[in-house]
Amino acid sequence: MLLLLLLSCAVSLKGQNLGTQTINLTDWVFSLDSIHWQSVTIPHSYNAIDGHSPKYYRGKGYYKKVISLSKADLKRPLMLLFEGAAQQATVLVNNQPVIHHRGGYTPFWVTLNGHVHEGENTVTVTCDNHEDVDLIPVNSDFNKNGGLHNPALLLKMSSVFFSPEKTGFYRLHVVTPKVSEDEATTVMTAQLGNSTGRKSKVTVVFSLLDAEGNQVYSHAVPYQVAVGSQLLTVSDQFTVAHPHLWNGVKDPYLYKAVITLKDKEGTVLDEVRTKIGYRFYQVTADKGFLLNGYPYPLRGVAEHQDMAGEASAVTKTDIDRDYQIIQELGCNFLRLAHYPHRDYEYKLCDSLGIIVQTEIPWVDVCGTHAQKEYFDNIHQQMREMITSLYNHPSIVFWGMWNEIDNWGNNDHFQGPIDCQRVVSETARLYDYAKSLDPQRLVGVTDCSLYGREGYAGLKGDFFSENRYNGWYYQKAIPAHVFEDMAAVHQKHPVCNLSEYGAGIDPFCHTTETDMNKLRADDKYHFEELGNLVHEEHVRQILNMPFLNFTSAWVLFDFPVAARQEGFMDSDDGIHFTTDENKKYINDKGLVTRDRKVKKDVFYLYKALWNHQVKTVYITGRRLKKLYADKPYTVKVYSNASSLQLWIDGKWVQTLPQCDDPSGVIWTFHTVVLPVGSHEIKVVGDGVEDVVGWDTTQPLL
Repeated sequence: MLLLLLLSCAVSLKGQNLGTQTINLTDWVFSLDSIHWQSVTIPHSYNAIDGHSPKYYRGKGYYKKVISLSKADLKRPLMLLFEGAAQQATVLVNNQPVIHHRGGYTPFWVTLNGHVHEGENTVTVTCDNHEDVDLIPVNSDFNKNGGLHNPALLLKMSSVFFSPEKTGFYRLHVVTPKVSEDEATTVMTAQLGNSTGRKSKVTVVFSLLDAEGNQVYSHAVPYQVAVGSQLLTVSDQFTVAHPHLWNGVKDPYLYKAVITLKDKEGTVLDEVRTKIGYRFYQVTADKGFLLNGYPYPLRGVAEHQDMAGEASAVTKTDIDRDYQIIQELGCNFLRLAHYPHRDYEYKLCDSLGIIVQTEIPWVDVCGTHAQKEYFDNIHQQMREMITSLYNHPSIVFWGMWNEIDNWGNNDHFQGPIDCQRVVSETARLYDYAKSLDPQRLVGVTDCSLYGREGYAGLKGDFFSENRYNGWYYQKAIPAHVFEDMAAVHQKHPVCNLSEYGAGIDPFCHTTETDMNKLRADDKYHFEELGNLVHEEHVRQILNMPFLNFTSAWVLFDFPVAARQEGFMDSDDGIHFTTDENKKYINDKGLVTRDRKVKKDVFYLYKALWNHQVKTVYITGRRLKKLYADKPYTVKVYSNASSLQLWIDGKWVQTLPQCDDPSGVIWTFHTVVLPVGSHEIKVVGDGVEDVVGWDTTQPLL
């Protein structure tokens, strides 16, 4: 498993045995009533099935695990690490409560010493996802699943050890405060704990290895670690000349930072390591994002941690598959919303060169009756996110909140929205996040065109806008995106388009060409309308070089218990069938939740972003029944240099270039097909796509 590799414990190093051991706790028993138990494998969510429903279970779920410890184990510091227990969790050891953690997406630790004995020990975790107005997220347009939906580990530490308390589960922080093509300043920091009962003399070796494993730097420093609970901070600063820069998807070069702890005889007691990337970046008001001194427009998608049949308890295999899809898409940016995702995702982004914005789940709610406990929890989750994800070079943007708006602020939660409190608490949270990580950018995401009360003083390095032109408003066509974002740009020079898109049911189609009629009823999420919405956004984004990043909403469909929309199917654009399975889901994804269908717009972005692959994709392929003697347009998404249209084996038309401003949306002359089955083929740069269209007699 990933975390075994990240923590680098229980493995050998040049023939020496490391003192700290890590055990991945995958096998548990689970119960919803603490009476009837079943075996489960972590990660696990008890909303894996019912989340796609009008009312999913919100309450307690119980997990139990027996851990066997030897007499020798009891002489070592022992810790449990939970990477995420949703939405809050109480941990009991041998039926005695040890810790209560509030927050479902960030890691926390449990010290076992003093709570365990030789032999079998029972660990019980009570997860709880009930509605809690003092715990983020309170209200959200995504389900708040319950369970141990991220990995859980047992750490058997050496008697002198690197502590995770202030440096997260990597147990070290690496800062690169000054980076250029000429040199990179590096600061490696960890904290030592001592459980020996006496002052201990140790040596800490700070090392840096390049991607090939060659040693770039090494420095051994002696320390004396005092007895007691006080942790000793150990740190080393050095400069790397002419570093190989981490240069996004073009060249995501990674070094390996290693800190090794040895006793006075030279025996390795502990070791921690992480991969780092040297890069420097800048957000600008006019040129957009700069990476390593050069313009680098960030274009990508947003993503939830979710999978059909598993909810948020995704496996490493799920994530690997999803990132193959992301690589095929060709984007260079991800917004991992609306909470910190499993660490393995960020590790993949590091290795693939994908720049990331991630955020805490402060979503929707900041009411007039909000209590101090609420804002304390917000700060806690910000600290836990930054502390644990600190080393990832892919992360450039920390998000403080998303869409604090009127719909989540009512008497059921915390009362009406308190805009003044939003501004003041945002300022306080910004300062706190910057104290934890002065290097990265910290900002907010909203849907207000930066126009709410007091927002002129809203603190943040960037402002991201969620716009749904052509979907929730201006429904006829996705007009005025440029005008809207230009208005935001005037108010906050560093701005982003963080969400845009449309509901798309790839099995709901229309032959209607009047765009004013296509959004009259929310049961119909026509794929053809979704195509038009995304196409127009692509065109207008090209005219906004000031945008530092854009992220289409969303990569994969995901369940939302409150949504009842888009549940009609049609294969001819005339006859529609109700499909109840399409309710309670946000279907703005470029790909369906089960990953089986890549919608037309997936290929729009693949053609636009993936320059390593030639894309030729005919849109409208799922509209199975057309009508004879009616003109139809063959529209293609392609990054080829020219295209040829063939129908039933006969050449029809050649387009020598793309006349659309996007450069990837190609439109042939309309064609009229007689009754029968027809083969539509488009060829470009040696790549072809073929679809079959059946035509029938038109309706009288």
